[in-house]
Amino acid sequence: MERNTMRAIVLVLLLAACSPRDIVGSAPFPSDLSDPAATKTPEGALAAYHGTLVRFRIAVGDRFSGYVPVSGLLTDELRDRNQLGLAYAATPGPDVRDFPDPATSGPDVTLYSYLQKVRGQGYQAVGLLRDFAPETSPALRGHLYAVMGYAETMLAELYCSGIPLSTLDYDGDYTLAPGSSTAEVLTHAQALFDTALTLAGDSARILNLARVGRARALLALGDYAGAAAAVADVPTTFQYAVTYAIASPGETQGVNFGYRLLPFSWEYSMSDQEGVNGLPYRSSNDPRTLSTPGGTNDNGATIYQSAKYASDGLSPIVLADGIEARLIEAEAELNGAAGGDWLATLNALRTDGTFDTQPSDTNPAVTDTLWHAGTGGVAGLAPLADPGTPNARVDLVFRERAFWLFLTGHRQGDLRRLIRQYGRNASQVYPIGPYNLGTSYGTDITAPIPESERTNNPLFTGCQSRGA
Repeated sequence: MERNTMRAIVLVLLLAACSPRDIVGSAPFPSDLSDPAATKTPEGALAAYHGTLVRFRIAVGDRFSGYVPVSGLLTDELRDRNQLGLAYAATPGPDVRDFPDPATSGPDVTLYSYLQKVRGQGYQAVGLLRDFAPETSPALRGHLYAVMGYAETMLAELYCSGIPLSTLDYDGDYTLAPGSSTAEVLTHAQALFDTALTLAGDSARILNLARVGRARALLALGDYAGAAAAVADVPTTFQYAVTYAIASPGETQGVNFGYRLLPFSWEYSMSDQEGVNGLPYRSSNDPRTLSTPGGTNDNGATIYQSAKYASDGLSPIVLADGIEARLIEAEAELNGAAGGDWLATLNALRTDGTFDTQPSDTNPAVTDTLWHAGTGGVAGLAPLADPGTPNARVDLVFRERAFWLFLTGHRQGDLRRLIRQYGRNASQVYPIGPYNLGTSYGTDITAPIPESERTNNPLFTGCQSRGA
């Protein structure tokens, strides 16, 4: 039932077999898809609910085309393992910051489909739960609205301005939409999170998921005070993780229905000081971004795997947590939009202020200071000092975000915010300079919307802007 449901509930922009005339208004459901009426039972409603969550798992963590690896490639977190060394010319795509446009294939094209399918199935599942499983908790619908909010936030962070928010309406009618600006998509995502909050009831898990998501959207809109207020009640101990299961028999290619057969960090290599501007994730020896060598590629270059994710591909990916909530508050404090001391907020995550000392392993004449964990739960992080200038303080806040939220899909949104809200140039925050075999990084900071959207949606006319 679940797989039939997922095949049945898709967005119009993904249906190349249908002409625009066929899919506007109340046209009959395409003949090659199952009738959504088949899901209009309590069991079908729950299957649609779970199917949406499975879709979302794929969108977040697919080892090739999930949001975490694709956004990590575009930023300074990951490198294409096959591009390490000097034997290959650069392959266009996120790693080299040079997207083909119009885009007809590639991980960003697949990811766009994933995220839009989350939206399409989510709206269907909400209606089915409401009408055919009224005895279920409203928090289930709240959960779906939160997940759809995250899908739209990810669309806004990764893709160019001009994203159509078309919908497959609950009763099967298609509603095509023209492109929405980045700010409009984020505002719509915020509204979805608001709805999630009203439906979550006493479910602390869904309430806090929606609160952090709402704050993420508000932060991207430059509303620091609103973002801080949104997470004020989120405990630092809160965590919502997207989980993965062992693959079922026969599922051996990539991720099918939510199974990560290998961690995405096996397909890509963890970066270190990538392209001049990249942070020293490996060389810093920061306990939040440890790595392990994972063999070599055909060029003999070492591939580094993030120690954050286990080799069996089953590690959860943290989507939202209380650490992110505190980081949002720290940024709001830095901008004078919330009470409190931004540096103290950051340091409370790093250490409780106590430490042990012991002789160094490499030089017994030297004493190592071992700082105890703060509320972030990671030992070995010394308290930070105020760097003293406005720009350096912004750098420090974003560096802390980068290390705490490493490989969880936050870095792309942060780099765009550094440009949009803090006046940085793209050449100051994204990887630049030589890439490989005489090629250089391109200038793209967003992915284009796939050509399939233009083909299937007559209201879509292309990206409004490829900037931040």
